Amino acid sequence: MRNIYCRTCTCLLGILLMLFSGIQARGASWEVQQERKISGTVIDEKGEPVIGASVVVVETKQGSITNMDGKFQVSAPQNGHLKISYIGYETQEVAIKDRQLLKVVLKEESTALNEVVVVGYGTMKRKEMTSAISHVGAKDLNQISSLDASMLLQGKVSSVSVSNTALADPNSTGSIQIRGISSRNAGLGPLIVVDGVPGGDMTNINPADIESIDVLKDGAASAIYGTRGSNGVILVNLKKGTRDGEVHTTYSAAVTFNKAKKELDIMNAEEYRAYRTVSNPLSDMGASTDWFDAVTRLGVTHMYTLTFSGGNARTNYRVTADYRKAQGIDLRSDRREYGARATISHTTKDGLFTFAANMTPRVIDRNKSASVYGSVIKNNPTMPVYDPESANGYYRFPSGGDSSNIVEQLNEEENGTEIKLLEWNATAAVNLLPLFNPANPNMVLKSQVTVSQYQVDKFNGWFIPSTYGPNVNSGVAGKASRDFDKNTNNNLEWVTNFSTRMKDHQIRAMVGYSYNYGVSSGMGAENWDFSSDGLTYNNLGSGLEAAKEGKTMMSSYKNDHKLISFFGRVNYDWKERYLFTFSLRHEGSSRFGENHKWGNFPAVSVGWRISDEKFMKGFSWIDDLKVRYDYGVTGNQEIGNYQSLATYKAYGWYQYGGNNFHVWGPSKNVNSELRWEKGHNQNIGLDFSLLKHKVTGSFNYFHRKQSDLLGSYSVSVPPNLFSTIYANVGTLRNTGFELDITVNAVRTKDFTYSFTLVGATNNNKFVSFSNDVYKGQKYYSTCSMANPNNPGYLQRIEEGERIGNYFTYRYAGVDKKGDWLIYDKKGNVIPVSQGTEEDKAVTGNGLPKFTGSMTHNFTYKNFDLTVALRGAAGFDIFNVHDFYFGLQSMSTNQLTTAYSKNAHITTGKNVITDYFIEPGDYLMIDNITLGYTMNLNKKYIEKIRLFGTANNLYTFTKFTGVDPSTYEVNGLTPGTFGGGYNYYPSAFQFILGLQVSF
Repeated sequence: MRNIYCRTCTCLLGILLMLFSGIQARGASWEVQQERKISGTVIDEKGEPVIGASVVVVETKQGSITNMDGKFQVSAPQNGHLKISYIGYETQEVAIKDRQLLKVVLKEESTALNEVVVVGYGTMKRKEMTSAISHVGAKDLNQISSLDASMLLQGKVSSVSVSNTALADPNSTGSIQIRGISSRNAGLGPLIVVDGVPGGDMTNINPADIESIDVLKDGAASAIYGTRGSNGVILVNLKKGTRDGEVHTTYSAAVTFNKAKKELDIMNAEEYRAYRTVSNPLSDMGASTDWFDAVTRLGVTHMYTLTFSGGNARTNYRVTADYRKAQGIDLRSDRREYGARATISHTTKDGLFTFAANMTPRVIDRNKSASVYGSVIKNNPTMPVYDPESANGYYRFPSGGDSSNIVEQLNEEENGTEIKLLEWNATAAVNLLPLFNPANPNMVLKSQVTVSQYQVDKFNGWFIPSTYGPNVNSGVAGKASRDFDKNTNNNLEWVTNFSTRMKDHQIRAMVGYSYNYGVSSGMGAENWDFSSDGLTYNNLGSGLEAAKEGKTMMSSYKNDHKLISFFGRVNYDWKERYLFTFSLRHEGSSRFGENHKWGNFPAVSVGWRISDEKFMKGFSWIDDLKVRYDYGVTGNQEIGNYQSLATYKAYGWYQYGGNNFHVWGPSKNVNSELRWEKGHNQNIGLDFSLLKHKVTGSFNYFHRKQSDLLGSYSVSVPPNLFSTIYANVGTLRNTGFELDITVNAVRTKDFTYSFTLVGATNNNKFVSFSNDVYKGQKYYSTCSMANPNNPGYLQRIEEGERIGNYFTYRYAGVDKKGDWLIYDKKGNVIPVSQGTEEDKAVTGNGLPKFTGSMTHNFTYKNFDLTVALRGAAGFDIFNVHDFYFGLQSMSTNQLTTAYSKNAHITTGKNVITDYFIEPGDYLMIDNITLGYTMNLNKKYIEKIRLFGTANNLYTFTKFTGVDPSTYEVNGLTPGTFGGGYNYYPSAFQFILGLQVSF
């Protein structure tokens, strides 16, 4: 497989080199035809030179860029024209006439209003939008050492929650949630669209390739994606080849250091002897081990990227290659990646056809960490790590206990994955206008077909040798397993766009067809009792366990799904003052019942630019003011395949006539009425620009109702075969306000200062569990807490209540024995042993009511500084580590809180009470970046940028457990660790980076 990747990349690079040679040859031929050299200077309205402005000869498509003094020189025909452009300034076209020396003054443009925003199957200027779409440019993304590009968005967009509970683990990826929880059992994450191709993977994107990210938050914007748009859409727009006739080379390197934060005060050996061995002297094993330090290291990540870009207006290319190597802060987790991206675009001489192709391969080798830090807390600090008399040199923990030699496990166990990713797409577009109306410059008619494929192969291997302590204790001579998973998604999309302007009227229309087919398959096998440890998991057949009669110890699977869509959209505006958009998607999914495979997803939005009305002329401080409203219906089909069909499974063996027969039978209740969830989304928004564009931003109020929620519901037996059925039952509602404000406070020749504030509220309610067919219960319990002592469920989802409610006993103190006292349902104090489920109550909620961030940007000459803050408020966290390790009654090692803050609880066990619920509000200094740019414009080097970034500097909070930002708050069990106690420490992160442009 690796050879296929190499041959494919080599072939593509060869094509690019040949095309590049052709570009240079054509450029040389143009020089012969030019009649004279044209020189000039480009300045801004203050008279300062504009460095790096693009100067292109309209007739020949050749060009140059301005130097440190704003000067340029090009070859052009005598009656030619020059187009001068630069980010943040209005593009100008200048006639050369008989002049040989030009002076061009660029005017600043309102970037917030004129920046191009990508929408579904098209683009538009921000001032033309009638939907809630957030645009984040590359320069505004986080500087963070993560191999998952989704973390670049953390804290950058209102109502977009990006969470990674183990950022210092290179194999941990983030989860994204837009505008709150939207489902029970179907997918909660948004659709990822990369360069117009749906179904992308954020882990296969190099941050250096990102031009911008657009987030479609409301239903009107995301309804164009039908059943995949219910949770919002994230459009990732990648950089394309340059068009100035030059070859641009960029090299970037960054090294990151992750230092783990020791946030839990675990008892050391001295404290353990003082408190824990008094009643059991035999538990003192004589050593002094800091298990946290024993499994923790300084995590170091290296990231290197090399980019080539070049071409002209007709043919351009961009090739990026990167290498990443990352170590986690625990002893085993690491990740090594080799990736590339190649893109090429060519337009025929007459402009009739455009062809483009992209290919993005990536090879990943990773080692996954075990449940490290849960074991660290539990382990007896008087137990040693090493024992020179054991077979492998590690101290062998007794079997059956709660503790384990986690250092041995991290060093002896192998648990790795080889991953191969390949994304490619090719587009053929035709500009139909020259065939019908070539003389109309205000009309566009284009049609394009895109074919794409996303493929990921994962080959996992796991092995523990015969000398591993638990294997020795159980008499097993090594264990091993291997499994292989392959997922392929094929897409075909045909889109035709039309636009025309007739005086004050502009009409744009789009129609399209989409076909998606996905296949998943895989197999696995395991075995143990090997004659040798030498081959690890590479010779499963040599194990003896699978040779026993009746044991197969292997599995395989294959499933597929299909999605077909027809869609269209119409935009109309009059003088960019009155705006209207309507879209409709008709879509069918193979995942649903026979009579419910097809559905319609309409959307409508309107906008009114109030600032253009005559009655607003007196408000000179208002540059732009627009109010908008939209409504859209979206769907959710992210469930398993074949849920609506009758499927069978094996139930064991039956002996008949001396032979064993595998018994098969139905695996579930069949529901032929299964259909997708529907989201009914409304949004009212206000966009504004004030004080000559110094203050820009938007307000949004959204109302989002999800109906026909997919999930398992209880049914009677009989007539049903099973007690549950997968059905559409339930309604969920989210409402909230969003605020996005950017203030360009200071802008002088040498110094600028601006800041951006984003914030959002969220009011969530589970409306109903029932419909006209199924009458569900009024609530169901969730977040089952792990043993010991079978604590039960921590949270409850209930009709009319907010998701994330803690449903616990109410703490009333302790009795003389140090055991829990609680309040019963009448308010009387009773022992916890007498408590019933009826005595429990809603005692808090883990879902934040407000999330926000603020980013400050400073520049002084060639220096730049960014300071970002992020926080959340109005929610509670269950201190899970205090619950399991802060009580004297527990048998493992403890936190020091067991004998300080919780010293009065001497016999009480880990019973779920609100004693462990604490305010989770926090404000953190998220990151600080300081950079320096040297604009050299030398023969071989254009510019050099050096930067340093410090992430996760400090968190202001009253919460007494681990960093509250490591608690996931964007799932169905917010404010918890999902029922467990294992965690991955947060880390202070420092990045040193270098970027060189040639």
